[in-house]
Amino acid sequence: MPLYEQTYKNKDHFSFGRNWKNFLESLSDEKIKEAEDSLTSFLGGKQNIEGKTFVDIGCGSGLFSYAAFLSGAEKIVSVDIDDYSVNCVTSLWEKAGRPENWIIKKGSALDTDFILSLGTFDIVYSWGVLHHTGNMYQAFDNVTRLVGQKGSFFLAIYNRFDTPFRGGTSEFWLWVKQMYNQGGDATKSVMNFIYGSYMALMMLARLKNPFTEIRNYKSNRGMSWYHDLVDWLGGYPYEYAGPDEIVNYFGKKSFACQKMIFRNGIGCNEFLLTKIHE
Repeated sequence: MPLYEQTYKNKDHFSFGRNWKNFLESLSDEKIKEAEDSLTSFLGGKQNIEGKTFVDIGCGSGLFSYAAFLSGAEKIVSVDIDDYSVNCVTSLWEKAGRPENWIIKKGSALDTDFILSLGTFDIVYSWGVLHHTGNMYQAFDNVTRLVGQKGSFFLAIYNRFDTPFRGGTSEFWLWVKQMYNQGGDATKSVMNFIYGSYMALMMLARLKNPFTEIRNYKSNRGMSWYHDLVDWLGGYPYEYAGPDEIVNYFGKKSFACQKMIFRNGIGCNEFLLTKIHE
């Protein structure tokens, strides 16, 4: 059995797909529209997706593959290693009418042969995924091979954060995630409650109404507050990198950073990396 399959089947590896299966049960047209707007905005407008080829590495719920389809991508390939995620994206593919230009494949970003079999694309999308593979830099090496000449790589990676009194350090959260995944259902429920209560208290401390903030959370890429909370606590393996680390690393691989959204905390920094013509 390949190493990446052993890692995936290990009890310490969080099943993101199981979480996103629950998320899809509450998916609304409003959330879909928020996801589409988020994708097109970061890429500079719908015109930069229309007629382009698009691969979604670690597609999770499949929501952003669906957003690419709705935005007019010529070809969409959705990839995930989690069976639940494959089922999730399949349900959205069926919702879209089973289009022939949308392909779903099961595989790992760490499987070089599999990645090479996919070909190259105008847009490679991997949001909050590659830091969960267990070998982030190998995943980077593999996935960059998917970017065609003058293609774009939309990447989101957890920020390296070392300030303990502003949400905890990256090292602290690595420990929390290990404990969460090693615990049973009761442990997970307690940790969900404690962290959710903490988040609500932080909203109150900023003079914000937690009920309003949670209700309006769908405006954050069309996602769900509770499912993102579970995704955050359970997200293991877990790696991270500061923005300079990412920009410098990809610069050496002939990618220019065209756009970046920096999170001054433990969240994901977002990068739009463009392949420089060789």
